[in-house]
Amino acid sequence: MNQTMKTPKTTKKSCNLKTELEVKFPVKDIVNFLETINKRGIGKLKKTEYIRDIIFGCKGKNKKIRLRIQNNFKNTSIEIIYKYKINCIDNTKTEIEETIYHGNKIEDVRKTIRCCGDFKEENSYEKIRATYLGGETEITLDIYPYGVWVEIEGAPKKIWSMAKKLGYRKSQAITKNADELYLDWNKKYRPKEFWDVRFGFTGKK
Repeated sequence: MNQTMKTPKTTKKSCNLKTELEVKFPVKDIVNFLETINKRGIGKLKKTEYIRDIIFGCKGKNKKIRLRIQNNFKNTSIEIIYKYKINCIDNTKTEIEETIYHGNKIEDVRKTIRCCGDFKEENSYEKIRATYLGGETEITLDIYPYGVWVEIEGAPKKIWSMAKKLGYRKSQAITKNADELYLDWNKKYRPKEFWDVRFGFTGKK
């Protein structure tokens, strides 16, 4: 976790709650997806970034802590959140995100996690994310070392309208998170299971 980062010097601590309503679909052909969303004018590219997520768990607690390091190819920022699922209805997942830190100082990150309890690192993975805006929704294309998925966030009617434009049906929606999708991939292809899933699979379990 020792890193040198050229970032703004501001550091913010917060405790903000955010409710997310989202639907996720597998992307079988990245080129086709990009052509669909770009050439048809379905969505406008907002940003592209590199993201590394580190998941912390604590024995006896249902909550997980997600430490996210993200870089927009200019600056690096760090956030810590509690994230937990409320329900899954009609293939639509509702989650609560509670932000407990946002800034760029590794020292403050360690202190914040220690203050939350006896949380230990459980797993880690990285991805490239492209975020689009369109049809009153936010569309995120996540490219992991083990697969590609698209998430659509917004009001239910807007979500399903956008999904249709992108060529998806309700029956194709999934509610699993990144960890669950990795375990499914691992069971299917049976490689060595990694704790830190990077492009190139350099982590060790």
